[in-house]
Amino acid sequence: MGEEFGVAKSVVLRILGESRVVVRRQPIAAEQVSEAADLYESGLPLSQIATRLDVNQGKMRVAILKAGVTLREPTKAKSA
Repeated sequence: MGEEFGVAKSVVLRILGESRVVVRRQPIAAEQVSEAADLYESGLPLSQIATRLDVNQGKMRVAILKAGVTLREPTKAKSA
């Protein structure tokens, strides 16, 4: 989105929001869903997959669930 001008996607979205431009959310491409499912099933966490594919984590989670992926139990934070 902002690669051409050397700015992050989040910056572009913030500027558009401040200018009251309505941004249509793009669906995750089928290829990305397939790759996300494969990465998740190989053990990678959702957060890392979302970052790697540059997609919203929640949106990606919903997409792989719709694709039939069974999510692992959430990991518990270690107590100090």
